[in-house]
Amino acid sequence: MNTKNVGYWASVLLTAGLVQNVSAQDYNWSGAGDGTTWSQGANWVQLAPPPANTHAIFIGTGFPTTSPLPITIGASDAVQLSDTFFGPEWGQTLNLYGSINAGFGFAPVGDMAGTKSTINLYGNASLTTGDSIFIGDMFWFNGGPHVDMNLYGNSSVTTKYLAVGGHLNIFGGTVTVNNALLTGTATAGVWGSPLSTDATRLIDVAGGRLVVVGDATAQVNDLIARGVMQGNGVVGNVNVDLLSDPGFTVITAVPEPATLGLLTLGGLAGIFFRRRLAV
Repeated sequence: MNTKNVGYWASVLLTAGLVQNVSAQDYNWSGAGDGTTWSQGANWVQLAPPPANTHAIFIGTGFPTTSPLPITIGASDAVQLSDTFFGPEWGQTLNLYGSINAGFGFAPVGDMAGTKSTINLYGNASLTTGDSIFIGDMFWFNGGPHVDMNLYGNSSVTTKYLAVGGHLNIFGGTVTVNNALLTGTATAGVWGSPLSTDATRLIDVAGGRLVVVGDATAQVNDLIARGVMQGNGVVGNVNVDLLSDPGFTVITAVPEPATLGLLTLGGLAGIFFRRRLAV
């Protein structure tokens, strides 16, 4: 694959005039401090963490990354920027406990022949973009789809467009797509990239839920037929709910047998208790 840093392509994007606010400063991760703490100034080229009026943030450090330790955005960190958060890239890991609010997008990439790039959202973490999240599938760059985005706990991801070239694992929390879930074709990314295919693409809804605008039943069925949509690691093992959130499709996993057993026991216990009260 093309081993150039995605920062080059990001520069092309900015130069093309696709970014409206060019007065704010860009911030670049160096990892020269402890290599992990977001709020430590020594980890930034600018010797300070990005302020709220940051334009774009670049956490990539080259191909492969020279910053292999997990970059940790703590629970008290609230990251705000007007354009795009570029990274993690080429084998980096980003652990999010706090929040990221990007005016435009969030763009991680990873090389299929190298180490996977990973985003983990823990606890009450939130990732919100004003336009798009690109999981290894970008419109300005063929991309590197070797990316995992994992949600745990009560974390949340909210965006208008979600382009899936890598893996989205919803072990907890909620992913909300307000305009369109973009999954390309079986042999290409949504913008034609030959690197992002159904061989690299996966959505696994486990303990959380995926919420997509409109009636996404046909799309879910298509993704099941392509082997992309899973529930608890099993293709097609999902529920499609059009009633609980009007105007949206709520996708959850079919409960595992053990969970169903507990639910059944709980229901029987409730019936027995109510009968005892009635006697």
